[in-house]
Amino acid sequence: MIRIVLAVLLTVALLAAVTPAIDEGRSARTATHLDGVTDRVERAARSLRAHEDPTRPSVAGARRIVRFRLPSRSWTAVGASLWIDGDRDLIGYRLDGGHPHRRTIRGIDLRTPDGPVVFEGASRYRLVLSLVQADGVGVTITRG
Repeated sequence: MIRIVLAVLLTVALLAAVTPAIDEGRSARTATHLDGVTDRVERAARSLRAHEDPTRPSVAGARRIVRFRLPSRSWTAVGASLWIDGDRDLIGYRLDGGHPHRRTIRGIDLRTPDGPVVFEGASRYRLVLSLVQADGVGVTITRG
C-alpha cells in the first residue's frame, strides 16, 4: 500500500514539475509557426511591389495568395488569432492568454478596405494580396 501511495505522489510531483515546460514549448512552437505566416505575408506583399504593375481597384491584376492555418489547442500548440490592420500597416497575432505580437510592415502601404482582417479559431485560411493604384500604390489584403 505504501508503494502505491509513494508512486502516486512521485507521479504528481513529476507532472507538476514538467507542466510549465510543456506550456512554454507549446507557446514557442505556435509563435514560431505564426512568425512564419507573417513573414510569408510580408514577402508576398514585397514581391507584388517589386515585380508587378498596379491596377485600379475594380480591375483584376496581379495577386498573391497566402494560405495558412491557425492551430487548435493541443499537446503541441496553443490556440491563437492573427490580424492585419491596413490603417496602421500592422500584422500581428495573439496566443491564448498572451500579449499581442506586432510587426510594422514599412514601405508597402497595406490596405484592408473592410477594416482589420481578423482570423480566429483553428482552421485553414487564405489571404489574397493585390497591388492597386488608388490614392497611390498599395497592397490590398482581403480574405480569400
